[in-house]
Amino acid sequence: MKLNDIGFVSPLLDANRMADLLTKLKNLPWANGDDHEKRVGEMLDEYGIVYTYQPNGTQNFPDYEIPTRWGTINLECKSSQNAKPMYNSGRPHAGGLYVFTSKKYNETTLFWGDDVLTLDKRELYDRMLLEMKDVLVRYQALPEWQDERGFDFYLREMYTQSGTAEYTDYFTHKDRPTCEQNVFNFFK
Repeated sequence: MKLNDIGFVSPLLDANRMADLLTKLKNLPWANGDDHEKRVGEMLDEYGIVYTYQPNGTQNFPDYEIPTRWGTINLECKSSQNAKPMYNSGRPHAGGLYVFTSKKYNETTLFWGDDVLTLDKRELYDRMLLEMKDVLVRYQALPEWQDERGFDFYLREMYTQSGTAEYTDYFTHKDRPTCEQNVFNFFK
């Protein structure tokens, strides 16, 4: 086994180099989704960081899987014209490191998925989804569910954020400094 096979970086990716990388990521100006993702990859390359790009496919979390001395980092790039990211049919992943850039502010912020979606809220969503799936299975078992056109139904999770900027704006939110500091603190 080569050192690169276990995420070795030369020079060593210690806490100081990681803080430098995070600072550079945080200082990125806005770019659209694909460009933002590419730019983050180029920065990882610049630091000699070994990663797997889109390990679970193009539309799945994470964008980059990075083995490090701190464990595997699942890094996701998000870009938006506005001040909050779109999570589509997923939600912020627990343990996921997000690099989110906004055209509205021409800024980038960093956060852990755990810091924007609490464990309690995750558990509430999970209980609700199980109940919804049970209801769907009961209906699909009814004889009248079958028709001569093959119509069916599936549940698709869609997570949104609503309310005023006080709740949804990742750049003016009162917890932004704490969220960013939590990212830096993890790598000390």
